[in-house]
Amino acid sequence: MDIRSNDSDAPKIGVRIKHARLVRGLSLTELGAEIGVTEGYLSKLENDRSQASMATLHKLATALNTTISELYANIGSAQGSVFVVKSSSRPKLVTGHPRAGNRVVLEKLIPSGPGYLMQAAIHVIAPGGGNPEPLSHAGQEFGYVLKGKLELNVDAATVILDEGDSFYFESTLPHWYKNLSDGETRVLWANTPATF
Repeated sequence: MDIRSNDSDAPKIGVRIKHARLVRGLSLTELGAEIGVTEGYLSKLENDRSQASMATLHKLATALNTTISELYANIGSAQGSVFVVKSSSRPKLVTGHPRAGNRVVLEKLIPSGPGYLMQAAIHVIAPGGGNPEPLSHAGQEFGYVLKGKLELNVDAATVILDEGDSFYFESTLPHWYKNLSDGETRVLWANTPATF
């Protein structure tokens, strides 16, 4: 799978980011200062002319009193008491840029919205890509490597994970990851509470 082909399929969330910013009464300059990015970069995000890294999306959602999941809400369909997300209509959150070497596509597996306590996605990580900026937030995380090889760094400890390996850690510990394989790496990743 060529990750870049998913860019046009990625949901456009710029209008939701702008709405959340305006609800908080923040200017582009104020929000940029709060999360450590420029006004121009935020403007590009709000106009869907750029894609943020996972770390930036996390900072943005936190500053806007929301979650990344809520920015990408309205997926799946209710079938009785079960909410189904068909693989053919799975929303894709595209983060980073190929030139920056941090391209990751998150294929959402669980719907977003108030009351959802868990989040799960398949992280599709380009060769050499990943989340190079350490994240730290409330919760717990679990993952299972479906394909490829992953370098996972948690609280300054590095673990190399191969296909079929799994992991668990407290999300409050600084963590980041990188694809070590020549092809894409796919990781089933779940965390609670939903923060992305």
